[in-house]
Amino acid sequence: MALTVTKTGPFFNGTNAPSNTTNMKFSQIRDTFRLNNPSGAISASELLRDIDTLNSTDPIVPDATENVAIAANPINTASNWKVSQFQGAIKFFDVEQDQSDNNANFNISALTEFNNNLGKTIKKKFILRGTHTSTNTGDAAAKLLTDAFNLTLEIHGNFYGAGGVGGTSSTISGTNGGTALSINGGRVIVDVKSSGRIWGGGGGGEFGGNGTPGAAGTCRKDQTITTCGGTLTCPTGFTLINSYGTGCCRLERWCSWGFCHNTCVQNGEAGTCRKEEPSNTPPTQSGGNGGAGRGFNNFSGSVAGASGGNGVCPSCVDTSFTLIAGTGTCSGDGGDGGNGGEWGLNGGNTSSSGSGGLGGRAISGTGFTIIGNNSNTVKGAI
Repeated sequence: MALTVTKTGPFFNGTNAPSNTTNMKFSQIRDTFRLNNPSGAISASELLRDIDTLNSTDPIVPDATENVAIAANPINTASNWKVSQFQGAIKFFDVEQDQSDNNANFNISALTEFNNNLGKTIKKKFILRGTHTSTNTGDAAAKLLTDAFNLTLEIHGNFYGAGGVGGTSSTISGTNGGTALSINGGRVIVDVKSSGRIWGGGGGGEFGGNGTPGAAGTCRKDQTITTCGGTLTCPTGFTLINSYGTGCCRLERWCSWGFCHNTCVQNGEAGTCRKEEPSNTPPTQSGGNGGAGRGFNNFSGSVAGASGGNGVCPSCVDTSFTLIAGTGTCSGDGGDGGNGGEWGLNGGNTSSSGSGGLGGRAISGTGFTIIGNNSNTVKGAI
């Protein structure tokens, strides 16, 4: 990670003007530290090290690790103040990040470059030019986990939260998108420049919902049987539903005195045998899964929800049977899954029992104000 630290100071130690280590004057200290009023008289009480993190937004003499660790003795906060305590004192503290930096779930609080000054009153600026990402909706792309006071985050780079997961038949609802930048508390200014991007992840789309169930119909098969002098007997499982004569089925020839003729000695009979059985029950069609939300884990992929299955009508298992018209019902189409949300937007809802995931926040937490934001630099709730 390429970070550059710049301190305004140290002063009165032979380095930065005023660099004199002896004969230090009140006017020099005033001109160096009381920048909002660098003229007129100044008292020693104004030059005490200011440790009031709750109220001090522009301390004349800030509390800083460097202002405590002065070799001679720290700049005092209440009494025993001495001019010599300013040897090596600093006024401001800046850190700048190189634009080539790429960080996942970037923990600003853990940076040693700040020299434990994040929680102190010294005015600090962190110029962020790199790219910061998350593929986990439960973890922000960048975060301040401890209170930071008088800190300005100057945003030139990118912060991309994770996209939510689409709902399924087991989860129904889409998950929420992830946060781009999380700030725990304190007093922080987020200054978003025109090239900056603080984009929360989109919420996952809701599951489409199953289609309406179908119902089995009745399948029928008719079979004609005949007999000549016997009993009409249907195959196993069939029922005789009608019978009718078919005319003579057996003739006998008689001859007498040189004359012959045929005589019907048996009439035939036919009948219709019928068998009915239920059709298959049309399977209930599954809804489509919800689309994935836009995020660093779905930077350019589709956010569209999947299509639900097409409804199916009842049919006869044995293809020699015929479905009786008007019996049974077709299953309904499964619902299409809701679309995942674009950056910072909610996932789409469907008619199912859940909801689309909420859009991820651009910035979450407390103790911050934001300037320079617009619809392109910031996407998601603040």
